Amino acid sequence: MKHTFLAVSILAGLSSQALAATYQLTELPRYEGAKYTFISDVNDNGQIIGAATSLFNLPIDVSYIDFDDATIKNAYDQAKRSYEQIDEEISFTLEDIKNGAAATNADANRFMLSFLGARANSAEYQKLQDRIALDIDAISAQEHVLFDVENSDTNGLTRSTSNYLTAISEDGVMVGWGSAPFSKTTFTPEGQSDEETFFIRDWSSRGVVITPQGEKVILEPEFTEHGGYSIATDIKKLDNGGYVVVGQSSVGIPENRQKNYDDNCDSKDEPLQVCRWLQQVSSRQFYDLRAFKWQLDESFNVISTTNLGLGLTPKDDENDAFVSAALAVNKAGVTVGYSPYRGEEDGSVAYPFNIAGYFEDGKLVPFKELENRAATGKATDINNNNIAIGYMGRRVGNGSILDQYGFYYDLNTKEYTQMPYFFKGSSTITTDINDAGYIIGQAEIEKNSSNRRREGFIYKVGDEKLLNINDLLPCKDDSGNNYPYTVAEAIKITESNHIYAIATKTVERRDRLGNIEKDSNGEIEYESVTLPVLLTPTPQGQIEDCAPPEAETYERQSGSALLLSLLVMPFAWLRRKKLKLLVR
Repeated sequence: MKHTFLAVSILAGLSSQALAATYQLTELPRYEGAKYTFISDVNDNGQIIGAATSLFNLPIDVSYIDFDDATIKNAYDQAKRSYEQIDEEISFTLEDIKNGAAATNADANRFMLSFLGARANSAEYQKLQDRIALDIDAISAQEHVLFDVENSDTNGLTRSTSNYLTAISEDGVMVGWGSAPFSKTTFTPEGQSDEETFFIRDWSSRGVVITPQGEKVILEPEFTEHGGYSIATDIKKLDNGGYVVVGQSSVGIPENRQKNYDDNCDSKDEPLQVCRWLQQVSSRQFYDLRAFKWQLDESFNVISTTNLGLGLTPKDDENDAFVSAALAVNKAGVTVGYSPYRGEEDGSVAYPFNIAGYFEDGKLVPFKELENRAATGKATDINNNNIAIGYMGRRVGNGSILDQYGFYYDLNTKEYTQMPYFFKGSSTITTDINDAGYIIGQAEIEKNSSNRRREGFIYKVGDEKLLNINDLLPCKDDSGNNYPYTVAEAIKITESNHIYAIATKTVERRDRLGNIEKDSNGEIEYESVTLPVLLTPTPQGQIEDCAPPEAETYERQSGSALLLSLLVMPFAWLRRKKLKLLVR
């Protein structure tokens, strides 16, 4: 297979600093307009999609705000007291913000973001989303706009839409989802004489297919009342030239949700779109959502849609919403994901949390018999040999998931296997499996910590241990300093065991406007950020011993069969990953 321009560029740019280790790390381009850059998928041609968060200089619209209102005055007074408590003087006034200071003063910008964030569930305030979708090549990371639009109040995009690119096919067709942009409108409530400003949008989520030419094909939900809901999580190109896309779609609305809507949404106190949005954000789950499959022909026409079903049949007296989702599909169309499940044959025992499984004949089939009602899990990927991966655990009263471990399941033999931990109790999440059976993901590496750190791992189906990917990197950089990168999450593994990952690195701290921050002594401050990296196997390398034995929490496996097999596999550039994002 010939390398693409991106692949050749990346290989040509590899540094020599990792020649002593078993993996060579190359930092991929970051998005310059944000602190954090992530990868979500890569295709066979080296095309990378991802996201950026903590955007610099988010546009603040103050044209509708009454700066004499007690709400914003009280928020400002509280912020001023916070500065005084650390012996600092606040650097802006409300009058400054009214005159545009949020675009020039980082403290003012941060104050307004906090003020708006605290009112995210109020339709009377501007809506901002701190995440964009990205195309990443060998030179730069560029924004890929999904549904946002230009707006005069923000002098650019509204920045009010959600933006997710989740998968890319071998020929560069992308899928994902996003929301409609919010727009500003005025409305006079019944019985009042003054107009009020509201922010409204048409729908909360639409799945989208984006062709290599940039054309968008909207994946309309099955049920579109009150806006409807759909997302796309994975795509595969088929041998006939068409495509299969999986994700999730609204298929209806529970009776009690519809009743709440009918009782409250009468267009008297606010616009109908506002009431609808409020009903959706205040409900634990507004729509009935199902795992969904769309079939497209080679011209990107949707030729069939399939509701993949649930792991149970709702009873007549069960009025809450039921949700299933498809997270990954292989070229044979085998689809995996999650759903609630009812375990007993008579249907009397319901498992209330999401259960990992595969979809077949209009229902979800769980990968294993469940041990208790607190069981939960999701299937996150499936390779072309029908080996699925995911995680299982148990959910406790506060919503946390305990005893979370990775698994793989062979659909050919119906064999379920629990993967090992770094240590017992180490929370483990799998993200991708290649056709050779190598699994990657992230897992906790510290036993005794209130904030357990996670790092990326690689594991071979059938092996006895996980390998921490950071153990395969050098201990020092070219200058003899500690290696500056820590792989926090492995996202995508190719058939040649090249790994695309998210790493952390210490860089100069930047404020909300993107300016480098300094302390009171004028010294530059630093912070840890996430960035995308490529890890390339180096057959001549050896695992380095970076720490004394007493500091190790798990062994470096320098002699393992896994390591040897990683280095001798033939090169074939890039397959695909699953989806990093695990919805709900």
